[in-house]
Amino acid sequence: MVSKAIGFMVTLTVCALVAAVVTLRFMWKEELATPDTDKNSKKTIFGAVSVLSCIITFGCYGIFIKSPSVQRLQIDPGVFQIYLSIGVAATLMCVAFYTETHFQPVMLLIWGIIGAALLVPCQIFGYIAINHVGYAVGPAVWAGLTMVISFLWGVLMFKEKLNSLPGSIGGLALLVVGIGGAATCQSELPNRIVQSCCFSGERQPLLDLQASEAHAEPEKVSFKSFMIGIAAAVVVGVLNGSLMVPFHYYSKLVDDPNAAISYSVNFAAGVAIMTLPVVFVWFLIKHGTNWPPFHFYHVGLQGLVTGFYWACGYFLATYATQYLGNAVGYPLTQTCILVNGLWGILYYKEITGKVKVTLFALSALVIIGGAAVLAKFGTQ
Repeated sequence: MVSKAIGFMVTLTVCALVAAVVTLRFMWKEELATPDTDKNSKKTIFGAVSVLSCIITFGCYGIFIKSPSVQRLQIDPGVFQIYLSIGVAATLMCVAFYTETHFQPVMLLIWGIIGAALLVPCQIFGYIAINHVGYAVGPAVWAGLTMVISFLWGVLMFKEKLNSLPGSIGGLALLVVGIGGAATCQSELPNRIVQSCCFSGERQPLLDLQASEAHAEPEKVSFKSFMIGIAAAVVVGVLNGSLMVPFHYYSKLVDDPNAAISYSVNFAAGVAIMTLPVVFVWFLIKHGTNWPPFHFYHVGLQGLVTGFYWACGYFLATYATQYLGNAVGYPLTQTCILVNGLWGILYYKEITGKVKVTLFALSALVIIGGAAVLAKFGTQ
């Protein structure tokens, strides 16, 4: 579980990444406000730095969800979402107030509300997906679909120009395959495949999987539960892949180089407005009139810090989208599952044994290759 020292170091790292990106943004203020002159412009470099920072931040986003208190008390997702939303709103407001933000008319608040309306149910459906199909299958489905949906928004709706459509599709396909492999290695599927290949009659398996991994037989999932989980994961992928759409329209309306910062104010207000009604409906559906305990003393801080991490990642993702486009920038941020996997292998020991670790390493290489292809053949 996450110790206080680890949590403190992660928090410092996230703060340093955000500070570095904001500082770089103001150092290159004039260059970023002018049209591109070549493919290696500072806009592209700044977008790439934002993507890398976002990958690290999003990759560490959920570490406190696995804290002992949250796991022991089995906190209701609606309760945790309230604390998380407070952390998101407070963080984004601080980012806006402590930077040179040009505040926009209140009428543009609608775009922040739309963005928040996508976020809050997205996280609740994510909880449903994980409960029904597990932490491996659920995120694999919605991460891959997020990339596809975001890419389609950029190319089909926003008409973002590509250096090469076949090359971009190939890079996107590599990303989806790599992320699927990285998530699958947390399940028993790799072991079953190897065992089926290594067993022949009564002979011993070529790989002594039981000696290297002491996993219990996975619990069987009914067809109904499986379909509910997959459907929930698909909803998460569609919502998450559309999360940057409101920001796209907002940035076009305000025509402000600081649009990513000023949008944070609207998004923060939207989160504050949308969380209570969405969670209220969730409570009514799941609990009726018997609402779950809020356990603020035990999990309030973890929820607030988780919201802080997510808000920082989202803020960095807006820059990635603004300077690399919806077809390339946001899909690349979803490779944060690599960082999630490293947490699972090195810290939580969720991925153990040669087979699974090898699969994760191969998936990582595929993801890196897909990211490189998409960067080369993506938006001009």
